[in-house]
Amino acid sequence: MTNPFKFGTAVSGEAFYDRTSSFRKLYAKLAGGAANVVMYAPRRYGKTSLVKKVLAKFAEESVPTVYFNLNKIETIEKFCEQYTAAVCSLVGKGRETADLLMTYLSHLHPTLSLGGEAFVSVRFDYGEKMSSASLSSVLDFAEKIAMEKLRRPIIVAFDEFQDIGRLSPDLPLEGIFRGCIQEHQSVRYLFFGSKTHLLKRMFGERSRPFYKSAATMKLDKPPVDESEDFVRRRFAARSIGIDASVAARIVRESENVPYYLQQLSALTFDAVQEREGDWVEDSDVTVAVDELLEENGDYYAERLATLSPMQRLLVSALAREPQKEFTAAYRRRHSLGASSTVHASLKVILDGGLVESDENGYFLGDPFFARYLRTMPYETALPRRG
Repeated sequence: MTNPFKFGTAVSGEAFYDRTSSFRKLYAKLAGGAANVVMYAPRRYGKTSLVKKVLAKFAEESVPTVYFNLNKIETIEKFCEQYTAAVCSLVGKGRETADLLMTYLSHLHPTLSLGGEAFVSVRFDYGEKMSSASLSSVLDFAEKIAMEKLRRPIIVAFDEFQDIGRLSPDLPLEGIFRGCIQEHQSVRYLFFGSKTHLLKRMFGERSRPFYKSAATMKLDKPPVDESEDFVRRRFAARSIGIDASVAARIVRESENVPYYLQQLSALTFDAVQEREGDWVEDSDVTVAVDELLEENGDYYAERLATLSPMQRLLVSALAREPQKEFTAAYRRRHSLGASSTVHASLKVILDGGLVESDENGYFLGDPFFARYLRTMPYETALPRRG
């Protein structure tokens, strides 16, 4: 029997956790077109699945869309080529695409790769090095296509947008992107990513080019009752019963983080299948929790290995006791040392997306990583004394 719960990739179809309120809110912001949108959410809150669901809705309404993930782009040159290819895909066949490239980007000497009539990729000749003008012309390409070729607005969603700064050490990328985007009238942009702290700085610090340049949307955890109902419905779709209290436990153990809600539910389903049952027992959830921790153990260990001893100590402290203010008493309790050292370490793990913050303080965004740390001997995180 096919598992009704999906995780690890963008989820669609029946397996998508239909976050009705968030879907409507994001759709309305983009459909309104009054401003670009920046969406904040910690890792594994289902951002990508939600965005792709909204983009699919626009596609059904004949609104062209581009989803572009910067996470796998290594240089600004690769960005220009792959982003241009993504925009070209809105147009259609190879010959038409070639004509557009020669019309708008001929100064970059584009080379188009085709597979039959299908468009495959594009390469540019930047001369000795990439220039601000070359990047600007690539960014403006989408606006030209929308206005002069498609003659209707398009929507561009940039995933992991906080990473643009690392693509080139020589160009002021935030300034170039902002300078172009603010002039676009026919392209609506959605910016989002997994490192919320970096995105908040990018759009919230007065000295940054993107300061207050987009409408803000915070993607929170879904309502608990909707999550419990989702779990019950997905089990029922495979003719498996589940008590309300057990569904509530799955939501509680996953801390209602959508990725873990799906993964824990999937492992619980596997546990029921293993014993050939037709009803979810509380013991099945216990088995699933243990298996989830075991499956992710190597990943968690690798994450810890990338941290300095003091960063490990701070992460371990926050796993056990989330905190708003790192008081002297808190630092003594967790052997954290001087306040300046704590805040230096905090900046690193915030920027890395390991720790999140909200109005209640600092906490680990990954509830099972926090759980993993709480199962370890506390001394494991302590720096060694030389």
